[in-house]
Amino acid sequence: MALGKRPGGLTAMAVLNFVFGGIGAIFTLLAFGGLALIREGIKAAEASGEKYDGPSMTVAWVMVLMTGVAAFLLICSGVGYLKQKKVLGRSFGTLYALVSLSSTAIGIATAGAGLGAILFAIYPLLTLVLVNSSFKNDLTN
Repeated sequence: MALGKRPGGLTAMAVLNFVFGGIGAIFTLLAFGGLALIREGIKAAEASGEKYDGPSMTVAWVMVLMTGVAAFLLICSGVGYLKQKKVLGRSFGTLYALVSLSSTAIGIATAGAGLGAILFAIYPLLTLVLVNSSFKNDLTN
């Protein structure tokens, strides 16, 4: 394919990356409030002598940071898809997929599998397949 002629599917992925990246950035900001709630829940349980059975602060921090990193990688790879850049598009897209799937696996291990886990794994898997097969030759410069 001639340079500058971007496939429609690659453009669609770029748009989805911007949308999902923006949503991820908003969720990351909201999750910082969730960290405060978890901290207060732990303090309240300790003060009343009860055992806290919610998520640990360590796991919560890891999930918040992974969500923020995934959002950043989504936006960067979206720019790479539009500019047809190999590193910014393909490499960051692949890295996003791996970070997102790892985050989903941690979520399943700590909170259990559900419909949300399946839904959060679809787009990263699709990204992983498409940027490393169908759009591999389009992301070259």
